[in-house]
Amino acid sequence: MKRPIALFLTLFLLFQITSYAYGEEVDKDVAKSIETVKEKNEEPDPNLKEKYELLREENLNLRKEILRLHNKYSSGPAEKIPVFLYHHILPQEYIEKYNWTDNSSVLSVEAFKEQMDFLYENGFYTASLEELQAFMNGKITLPKKTVVITFDDGYLSNALYAYPIMREYNFRATIFVHGHRVDGKQEAFDPSTTQAISIYEAYKYGDVFDYGSHTYDLHYVNENKEKALLAAEKKVIMEDLIKSKELVGTKYFAYPYGAYNNETIKYLKEAGYEMAFTIKKGYVTKQSDKYALPRFSVGPDMSLGLFVQIAYGYYEEL
Repeated sequence: MKRPIALFLTLFLLFQITSYAYGEEVDKDVAKSIETVKEKNEEPDPNLKEKYELLREENLNLRKEILRLHNKYSSGPAEKIPVFLYHHILPQEYIEKYNWTDNSSVLSVEAFKEQMDFLYENGFYTASLEELQAFMNGKITLPKKTVVITFDDGYLSNALYAYPIMREYNFRATIFVHGHRVDGKQEAFDPSTTQAISIYEAYKYGDVFDYGSHTYDLHYVNENKEKALLAAEKKVIMEDLIKSKELVGTKYFAYPYGAYNNETIKYLKEAGYEMAFTIKKGYVTKQSDKYALPRFSVGPDMSLGLFVQIAYGYYEEL
């Protein structure tokens, strides 16, 4: 069932306000803009945190009103919420041209847009992680048709391709970044390989993206074929978790490779993280373990039909 016309019109007006609130229209060629910055060899913006927080505060105020409207017209409150997990996104022509076809973590822009179009046209609300946490704590009500969108690894492609689509619909998402990859100047876009979003440019996308930790530099498998986050000494792990948390300014974490144990959770709590995400399939409910939250991975093999099934809460593990 489509949303009432009154809600559609109200949200449309709010989206127009959003465009003016952030001053500039989205650059039609983000890649070219980033390349220009690189050529000028500009230093990281010293007012990054202030700009990001201002943009974020303006967006949050707007979203509170949008959430109120969604709840008003919802058929009921959410009881379980799917969290979708994306990675790298590229146009289908690039996927084929640069041999990404066998990579299950690379989704076409066309498929991503089709999924976002479905969510928008069917009145879904994209909750932030702060809202998801508040929902789990019983502090806010989320509408029945609510999803959470996340990206792992912090690829520049998320900014180039996912951002314009999501901004058009005033959707929100969180990108879990590798601290050591984002902690530097912005690299130029090259579809034959991957680049990260510079954390010093991240505020430019703050009306859509929040940022979480995917460790600073413990996302790898060591010489003994052990996952670094599980195998390193406590001191190394704690230094890494704290460094990443402070760099990004986050309370949220995604486990590299989805791997964790009781010690990992203990370290996250000591470092001040409040929620952590796995790659296990399932829905988030108020009873879910905040340090073992499930997500649905979205790859090229996921049909739109399955995506719809998950979004509506009908997915069941066989």
